[in-house]
Amino acid sequence: MALKEVAIVGLSPTTHDQAPFWKGVEMWGLPWDEGYWHHYSRLFEMHDIELLTGVKCRKEGYLDRLRGCEATLYMQESYFYSATAFPFDEAAKVTGEYWNSSIAYMLALAIAENYEKIGIYGVDMRDDEEYFYQRPNCEYLIGLARSKGIDVVIPPESPLCKFDGRAIRYGKELQTYPKRYGKL
Repeated sequence: MALKEVAIVGLSPTTHDQAPFWKGVEMWGLPWDEGYWHHYSRLFEMHDIELLTGVKCRKEGYLDRLRGCEATLYMQESYFYSATAFPFDEAAKVTGEYWNSSIAYMLALAIAENYEKIGIYGVDMRDDEEYFYQRPNCEYLIGLARSKGIDVVIPPESPLCKFDGRAIRYGKELQTYPKRYGKL
């Protein structure tokens, strides 16, 4: 029996093109990843409809493009006939309701749908980018997936689930917290 596997793809150029676009793996992505739309079986536009209609945050014709999309398109609600409401309740039963990015919604759904292997490509969430506040949520879901026995693949170039080295690394120096615990 084939492994139930999905690749979740963000837009970071660091590892985006390492995604297995031509290898028969199910691909989930973002609808603003224009050049790769035809590779995705599911797209996730999880921003509130008011952000998509009231604020000029996407290219001209973006909503029309979403309406005509052939892949399953998840949104907060079925804002138009071709959109599917994200299954919040089903995902929350398995992962809780700690989601704060499109990548997190993808991870939560993959966990809830019992995928056996999840690859994460094009997702950096570095602390020097605007997405850094989303990183703890993403790493929480990665840890949750791994605790359920799901194989989570993260390219070595991605900073996800890696120590950044700015604090004292465990084992190199004895850390002390005299005001809290005394010397360890």
